[in-house]
Amino acid sequence: MRSTKQARPRRKTAARPAEGTGQEGMLDLTGAAQLLKVSKPTFYRWLAQGKIKGFKVGSQWRFRRDDLQKFLESAEPSELQVDQAGLAAAVDKERRARGLEPIDWSKVEAGEESAVVSLIHAMFQDAIRGRASDIHIDGNPDEALVRYRVDGVLHEAMSLPYEVKLPLISRLKLMGDMDISTRVFPQFGRVEVQREGKTYDFRITTVPAIYGESAILRVLDQSSVLIGPDRLGFLPETRQAFERSLQEPQGLIVVSGPAGSGRTTTLYSALNVLNAPARKIVTIEEPVEYRLRNVMQVHVNRKAGLTMAVALRTFVRCDPDIILAGDLRDLETAKVCVQAAMTGHLVLTAMLPQDAPSVITRLTEMGVEPFLVSAALKTVLAQRLVRCLCPKCKAPYQPPESLLDRLQTQAGARLSGTTFYRGEGCPECRGYGFRGRTALFELLQMSDRLKELTLRGASTAELRLAAIESGMVTMLQDGLRKAAEGITSIEEVMRVLFASAGSPEQRG
Repeated sequence: MRSTKQARPRRKTAARPAEGTGQEGMLDLTGAAQLLKVSKPTFYRWLAQGKIKGFKVGSQWRFRRDDLQKFLESAEPSELQVDQAGLAAAVDKERRARGLEPIDWSKVEAGEESAVVSLIHAMFQDAIRGRASDIHIDGNPDEALVRYRVDGVLHEAMSLPYEVKLPLISRLKLMGDMDISTRVFPQFGRVEVQREGKTYDFRITTVPAIYGESAILRVLDQSSVLIGPDRLGFLPETRQAFERSLQEPQGLIVVSGPAGSGRTTTLYSALNVLNAPARKIVTIEEPVEYRLRNVMQVHVNRKAGLTMAVALRTFVRCDPDIILAGDLRDLETAKVCVQAAMTGHLVLTAMLPQDAPSVITRLTEMGVEPFLVSAALKTVLAQRLVRCLCPKCKAPYQPPESLLDRLQTQAGARLSGTTFYRGEGCPECRGYGFRGRTALFELLQMSDRLKELTLRGASTAELRLAAIESGMVTMLQDGLRKAAEGITSIEEVMRVLFASAGSPEQRG
C-alpha cells in the first residue's frame, strides 16, 4: 500500500557571512582579484583549488578582506608578481643584444603578472620562428637563464634577473594545468599554441634544483611528422630499400639510435606511408607525442597497470595489421613484439643501440632467444642527426690531410681530391653556419648469412662485417657522401659519430 505522506520541501537559505563580519569587509570577485593583483582566470583557479575561501550570496561570490589579506601575505601570490618595469627593461636589453624582435609592452594589460605572460608568449614565438626543439629555463645564483636548443645545440637567448624565474615558472605551471604550490617534486604539463596556421604542443617539465625549479619545454610541431621517407635525408638506394621493407606483410622493423636522434620522426613517417583505410594501425607510446588520423594511439599508464607489454598483448587480439611500440627496453615487451611479428603482424619499434648490428646483439642480451630474433627481425635502421650547412654562406674548403687519412681508413673510401664545404656564418643562420638538420642512416637487412651468425651468437663485430659484405652502407659512409655533396660538413659528421671530435663549434 502506497503511503500518501509527502516529503516536506526543504527551505532554501542563502549563505551568510560569519558573525562579526560587516559588509565593509567584503569584496566581490572583481575587487578580490584586484586586491591580489592577479587576473580573474588565475583567481578562479585558486578558488577551485580551495586555496582561496569565499561564500556565495545568491549567485554572487563574496570574500572577506581579512582572508584575502592573509593569503596575500603568504608566499603563493608572490610567485606570479614581478616588477613589470624592471622585467621589461631587462628583457628589452637582452633582446636588443641578440637581435631578437622587441616586445610591444604598450599592449600589455595592467597587472603585474601580465608582463610575465607577454614574455612567455614572446619565448613561444622565438622558439617557433627559430625552429627550436626545446626551451630551457634554469637558475644560477644571480640570474634566470633562458636557452633554446636549435639543430641539436643549446644557445643562450636571455639572461634575466633571478627574481623573474619564480613568477615565470609559476605562470608556465598555471598554463600547463600544474600545481604551483608544489616545488619539491617534478611535474609535467602541456600547452597548445596556434601560430601561423599550425598547432604546436609545448610539453612542460619542471624539476627541483639547488637554485630553485628549472623548466624544460619541448616544442612539438604536429605537422612535422606528416612527411614521407623522401624528406628524411635518405640516400636514394637506402630509401628504396627501407620503403620495400615497409611493404613486408609481417616481421619486426627496428629504428635505432640514442635519444634525440630522430627515431620518432622516422617511425611516424613510416606510418604515414602505411596509413590507409584498408589497414588497421595501432600504437602504444609513452607518451603519444603526435596524433595521426585513422590510427588507434594508446598512452602507457603504469599507475593503472597499462604497460607497453599489456597493451601489445591486447593489440594482438584486436585484429591489427601494423603495430608500433614506441620504445623497446625490457624483455617482456621484446618478447611480445617478436611473437606478434611472427604471427602475421608488421611491428615497428625503436631501440637505443648506437648502430644497426648492435640491435641484434642487444635483443639476445635482453633474453630473446637467438632463433626468435633470426626468424622475426627483418630490418634495422640506425640513425643520427647532423646539422645542415647554411645554403647562403657555405663555401668550399680543404680539410686537413690527417683528418682525411683517418676517415679513408675507417670508411674504406677514397677522399683525396674531394671538395668539402663549411659554413662561414651569415645573418640568415645567425652566424652559426648551419640551418636545419638531416639524418645519417645505416640500413641492415637480415640476410641468410646474418641469420646464421645470429643463431650461433656471433659478436657485433662479426655481424657488422657480414652486413657490410651484404651491401650495408655505414653511417660514416653516408655522412661522408653528404659532406661531399655540401649538405653538411665533415667536422659535423665527426662530431656526431665520434666522441673524440669534441664539442660543436658555436660559429660553425
